[in-house]
Formats: sequence, structure tokens, C-alpha cells
Amino acid sequence: SGNQDGIGEDYQGAMADFMLLVVFDEENHSYGMLQLNRDTMTEIHLLDNKGEGEATADIQLCTAHWYGGTKEQSCKNTVKAVKKLLGGMEINGYYELNMSEIPTLNQIVGGVTVTLEEDFTDKYPEMKKGATLQLTDDEAYAYVHDRYGVGDEENASRMKRQQQYMTGFFKKLQDKIKSNSNYTTEIFEQLQDKATTDITVGTISNISNIFASGTNKGIYELQGESKVGQSLGDDLDHMEFYVDKDSIVTTMEDLFGIKEHNN
Repeated sequence: SGNQDGIGEDYQGAMADFMLLVVFDEENHSYGMLQLNRDTMTEIHLLDNKGEGEATADIQLCTAHWYGGTKEQSCKNTVKAVKKLLGGMEINGYYELNMSEIPTLNQIVGGVTVTLEEDFTDKYPEMKKGATLQLTDDEAYAYVHDRYGVGDEENASRMKRQQQYMTGFFKKLQDKIKSNSNYTTEIFEQLQDKATTDITVGTISNISNIFASGTNKGIYELQGESKVGQSLGDDLDHMEFYVDKDSIVTTMEDLFGIKEHNN
């Protein structure tokens, strides 16, 4: 997510590295998540530093957060792109944290335990591939963020690690909420100065109950094909992920309970 401050001409957005759409179903008292590949090719609005502009391009989803004149505009542009990708479905809010806050999140839940998918011993001697350990705050950041010099260096591999870490994180968070129903609100307020969001404390309070005792459907991801391309127009090779349209339909059915209507 974004890593620069400022407004208008002083503000420069950043590419989004980790995107997770969380879906709460009040009727069925359940929740689930959709992890979005940052390289997903979809329609992006090329906003200027006033947050204006009608031009669009079919480029990587992560670039949506690059455009706009404020963090809020960058976030709204990303929401718009995800809505378009998923066929116009409503998204009720956004919550953005810089990746540098991963250590803070890790600390909040008292550390997340994972079985390591990759080797990180160059930086952290304990982090051997296959080892199961409770990550320190710095180790958590490396595990979720680092790509270059790790395994095959592909984003798909990092997505697996992010998914693995967030599954452990949400389980720990759920345990904390069960013993303290105000825990989510407390975290929300603690991170208020570091987050960019249009979600209210009231909304957080409402969904906290579902999160504490609802059925967890798990983390989904859309299927598709990755290839190298130059759609960004900078004469450099970048990964491009083309989503299988059928995968969108089946995921919407499983995760959202939405069935496609043929007119």
C-alpha cells in the first residue's frame, strides 16, 4: 500500500502490494476473504494529482493506488478498480495500512506462528524453510513483504506466504476478541493515525461480533494465467495476471452467495 504522505502535487501514491477483500455476511453469520493478485490486469482510472481524469488503461491492479492526489483518492481508485473487476459489486469501505505496519499488527496479537514456506536465514538464522516458529515483529515483516532474494522471487509465492500469515493472524485476533469484545475497536483506535480509511468505529463494532463467533469461509483467490508483458508502457517487462472469468463467477457464488443471472 501507499508509502508517501502529502496532498496534491506533494503527494505521490505507491503500488499496492497486498490486497484483501473481506466479506461479512450478517444473515448467515459468516465471513470470508478474497486475496487479489497485485498483477491482475483490469481497467484502471489514470487520475491526476487532483483526483480527476477520465482516461483508463487495462493495466495491473496494483497501479490503481499510484494514481490520485491524496491517500484517500488512491484508495478510492483501488476500490473502483476492484468493483469493476468483480462485475460492479458494491464495496462498503476501505482500510489501508503501509506494509511497514506489519510489525505493529504482529505485536498486537502477540506474534503469529507459521511453518515457513521459504528460507530467510540470510537475514534471520531461525527462519529455515520448513521450520515452525512464532515470528518476531521484524520476521513477520520479512515474511509478508520480501520477494527479491526469496525462493523463486515470484509474487505468487509471496501471496501464499501472505495468505498463510493472515490466516494465523486472524485466528489470533479472533481469540483476542473472544476474551475482550472491545478488542477490535481498541486496535482500530490505536492505528487511527497510521491508517487511511472510510470505515467508522461503529461499523468495526458491528462486524466484530461476526468475526468473533461467525463461520470463517477462509481466504479465496481468483484463478488465471500469469505471463510477462509490457502493458505499462515503460519498455520494461512486468508480470501480468489474466483472471479466468469463470473463476470470478464461481468465487462470487462461494464467497458472496451471488449467482450470475443470464439476461
